[in-house]
Formats: sequence, C-alpha cells, structure tokens
Amino acid sequence: MKRFWYFFVVVVGIAFIEITPLPIYAEESPCIECHIKLKESAKNIHAAMKTGCETCHRKDAGKNHPGENKSIVLTENMPKLCYNCHDESKLKGEVVHAPFGSGMCTSCHDPHQSNNDKILREPSPEVCYTCHDKAKFTKKYIHNVINVVGCVTCHNPHAASFPALLPSPVNDVCITCHKSQSAGRHVTAIPGKKIHPIKGIKDPSTLRWIMAPDPLKGNRQIRVPDPNVPGKELTCASCHDPHSSDYRRLFTAQRICLKCHEY
Repeated sequence: MKRFWYFFVVVVGIAFIEITPLPIYAEESPCIECHIKLKESAKNIHAAMKTGCETCHRKDAGKNHPGENKSIVLTENMPKLCYNCHDESKLKGEVVHAPFGSGMCTSCHDPHQSNNDKILREPSPEVCYTCHDKAKFTKKYIHNVINVVGCVTCHNPHAASFPALLPSPVNDVCITCHKSQSAGRHVTAIPGKKIHPIKGIKDPSTLRWIMAPDPLKGNRQIRVPDPNVPGKELTCASCHDPHSSDYRRLFTAQRICLKCHEY
C-alpha cells in the first residue's frame, strides 16, 4: 500500500510540474530585484520573457555585475538574436527599412513589454515620427488612413519588394481602398468629356526636355523628351500626396494640371 501512495505522489507531482505554466517574468530571477520596471504589468509582453532573461542576455566574462559598465551583453548581435524566434525569411525584401537593416529592432520595439500593439515603443503613427518629419504628415488635409489605421496599412515596416516599402506597385496599393480607379482611368472628366489615364504613360514632370530637329520640318527645332532620361511612370502619387497636403484632394500643387500641361 505504501508503494502505491509513493507511486501516486510521484506521478501527480510530475504531472503538476508539466502543466504548471512558466511565470511571465520568471520572478524568481534576481534580475527583477534591480530592474523594477519589469514588475510593472503591461498590455503586451514579449513572448521571449517567458523563457527567462538568459535567453537574450548574458554576463560579460571578466566583468562584475552589478557594478561594472556593460557587464551584461546580448547573447548575439541584433537582428540575428531576433531570428532565433522570428522567421528571417518573412522579413526580407529588395527594399529594406533603414533602421531594421541596421539591426535596430529595439528602436521601434520594446524588447520586454509595452502597452502598444506589436510591443511598439510608441503607438503608430507616432513611432514613425521618431525618424520621419511629422510636419510632412500633418498638413491641412490628411490622408484618413494615417490616423485611422496607421502607416503599416500601406508600408511594410521591415522590408518589401517595391519602392517606399510598399507591398505592391503604388497604383495597386491605392485601389485597395479607391476601387473606382481600378480601371486605370481617372473618374474625373476633363474638357471634351475625356478621361485622364493613370496607367501606362510617363509622368511629364519627371522627363527632361531638350530641343531637337522637327522630323517634319528640319529647319526648325521642337521640344522633345531627352531619350537619356526615361522618367517615371505616372501614378496616383504624381498628383496626390499619399500622406498630407495643403491643397484639397491631397493635390501636390494648387493648380495641379500645370505640373504637366500648359494652358
């Protein structure tokens, strides 16, 4: 009978150990005796905290801790350290966000805890203004998506395959919300009941113009695009600022048509 109870106690004890979850901060760790802020409860806690401080930090050999400066260091340099948990393949692209490419993950994310989503140090878009000039995004007319959803609606914060960290070509990003423009023609009628194209043409403002002989009248010069300066494709952003503007409809200029046309 005694053997039965001994066996019973051992089995129950093992089961209890296996189902008991690890403490969020491993409060038995002596680290929090000095790092008191880690005792404060936050809305979002980095999952790595459950595995203990030693997952990311180690004592620098030959230095006393506490007491000596930089006596605690990371187990690996960033961003390699982060890839121990985060899938590196999902964070790659032809265009890389500068701070992320420099391994500055903690410039945007708190490595321990935060009251903001994605353990950001500041809520979006405020976290973006740490580097980007806020004045460019807070003019008289503001693109609604910035304050309602945030910058990551259009931009990938780590890396992407398209310029400006966009997930797809700029026009395709815009028609995600502005579906009436998906035909590739602007819905606003211009004189003569014509429709302004927005696909498959060059933005005249990005071309360099030179004088060349008129193929029909060789005795005169005409203005033509410089073949050595191909220019850029016309996009929604050629006329509309995707962030904010001092002009209605987010136009980049007051009389926007004069950007390309003479009249």
